[in-house]
Amino acid sequence: MPNLLSRGLFSLFFGGRRKPLASLPGPAPGILGNIGDFLGAQPWDVCARYARTYGPVAVAWLGPSPALVLNDPTLIHEVLETRRLEFEKGNIGDQIRHSVTDDTPFIAQQGEDWARKHAMDPLAQPWTPAWQAAQVEPLRAAILESVEALLQQPSIDLTPTLRKLTFDAFCVATVGEKLPTSVYDDFMLLAAAADARIQAKLPLKFVSPPKGFADAKERFYGLFLDKVRAARKAPAPHRVDLMSWTLREMPQLDDVVHANLLGGFFFGGVFSSSTTLVGAFHQLNKYPATEERLALESAALGQGPLTLERLKDAPWGEAVAYEALRILPAVRIFLRRTPPTPTRLAEVTLPPGTTLMISNQHLHRDPSHWTAPETFAPERWLDGGAARNPHGSDHFFPFGRGPRACVAGDFAIVYLRTALATVSARARIHVDSTEPFEEGFFFGVVRPQGVTGKLVPRQVQTLHPPTGAPPPPAVESA
Repeated sequence: MPNLLSRGLFSLFFGGRRKPLASLPGPAPGILGNIGDFLGAQPWDVCARYARTYGPVAVAWLGPSPALVLNDPTLIHEVLETRRLEFEKGNIGDQIRHSVTDDTPFIAQQGEDWARKHAMDPLAQPWTPAWQAAQVEPLRAAILESVEALLQQPSIDLTPTLRKLTFDAFCVATVGEKLPTSVYDDFMLLAAAADARIQAKLPLKFVSPPKGFADAKERFYGLFLDKVRAARKAPAPHRVDLMSWTLREMPQLDDVVHANLLGGFFFGGVFSSSTTLVGAFHQLNKYPATEERLALESAALGQGPLTLERLKDAPWGEAVAYEALRILPAVRIFLRRTPPTPTRLAEVTLPPGTTLMISNQHLHRDPSHWTAPETFAPERWLDGGAARNPHGSDHFFPFGRGPRACVAGDFAIVYLRTALATVSARARIHVDSTEPFEEGFFFGVVRPQGVTGKLVPRQVQTLHPPTGAPPPPAVESA
């Protein structure tokens, strides 16, 4: 809390800006506004604290500029859905464009620019669900191969380990094969360059790319371009990877754009999906009955080829995936900015370019909506729980909300369920500590830090058959 002098100086210099927003609650600003609240703290934690302290709408001051912190589902629906064309994504386009190329719909401007790019995105086509369904067995095989190699390691750091496992699986889904480690290294260098721009405290013109950035970018996207051109020359009707499927369904798509979209697919899902897996396995270690139930279900799925239909008949894996996305979502804050003209929202008139901060951290754990919200309890998703809280709804939006929500959200669910089933059937991921892990930030995604452990081979005969009774209720918090 700023001292009396600091608050007085803010009122002296910026009191006129504060007056139109006087009806909104929020922390008292000092001479630097409320920037101090965000120093040394993650923004999603600050947004959640504001919700508990000030209610569903609060105004914070980033220096002399106001920012609206929204934890109100109705207003979030308004910003991300019904009035979405009015609110742009903030600076993210400038921050990551150099790494992801301008073809990705993620950084497109609202309106025609987004509509045009969305229309050519392979992940937004009528045939996309069929492609997703065809990936389950290839993903399972790729993940199992990675697990067998990890079983030989005496200790692992889960975050980089599951990130690489996820990257390899995504390679199979996109181009039908795992790619050399050098491609992963180029991918990580490009991601690190974008992350440096996202977290920069200086204007972006002062943020230099890392050494080798240009060469890494040329190699990374060039590899996908070479594969697209080779596949176009030698069509393979039996192949189910995204590249081959797109060439069959969208032969008119420019090869360079196609390659850029394939490369961008990794940035959109590798970090978030692997982070979710780390959180899920960390939580499963705290609840042995929950983990055992997943292992039993997964062992049954391991008998024969895995299909989407068989995954749908295994509800516990879906429940574990949804609960991990609820309690430890990888993306916890969505930024928007108001238009370059005064805008009416939350019954006040906001100045041009006002930052809107939308976090799912509070709503995913809102005690007025969820029973025992701090507890990892997959059973809440059974018996209609998933239907009552579909992703993209008021209190569950790990992939965002509305048309600009993550276009790969459905694929992410398929991948998470496949990964949980594949790993759990073959091994137990033992973590060294079930204490809450430190949360860092990388490429706009939560990064679990210090979650170490090892993979222990699982023998099916060591699994205990279900008793017919539901697992005991979880009692620990996340």
